[in-house]
Amino acid sequence: MVEQIIWLVAAIMVIVTVTVHYEVMTVVSDRIVPWAQRHVHSRRVIAFAIAGLLLGHISEIWIFAIVTKLLLLFPSFGAVHGDFTNQWEDYLYLSAVNYTSIGDNNIRIVGPARALAASEALAGIMMIAWSASFTYLKMEVIWERRRGQSRGDTEHATYVAHDRRKNP
Repeated sequence: MVEQIIWLVAAIMVIVTVTVHYEVMTVVSDRIVPWAQRHVHSRRVIAFAIAGLLLGHISEIWIFAIVTKLLLLFPSFGAVHGDFTNQWEDYLYLSAVNYTSIGDNNIRIVGPARALAASEALAGIMMIAWSASFTYLKMEVIWERRRGQSRGDTEHATYVAHDRRKNP
């Protein structure tokens, strides 16, 4: 029964992570990038987008850390062995190394909670890849717009940006 609960929590966490990430990318795309394009030099626009995405990743790491800490309050769900003092910073660190798939040989989760850690690693690496492709697409639109403006071809740049939104 404990294993089923952990897998259910892991599935819910993956759904929450994807939802949070989608919403962050929507805000970055619809609010932050257009604002930055109006107020800062074009080379800095992507820095604003990346900062927004990083805040999204950090919030996802925090959510996983909170859920891991809550689950591990119950010994039947597992424990953390190794260089771990059960402080909040340890949970954040554990979540960050799981989310980024870096791992740490000095800390390991034992018991059913390993399913949550594995799910966090899979979700994290997918969110990182999603952010990378999103950033590339945004950079491509920004660069194409800048190329059009340098040629004085604002109609072309507007068309390209509008066309990319309709056909991602």
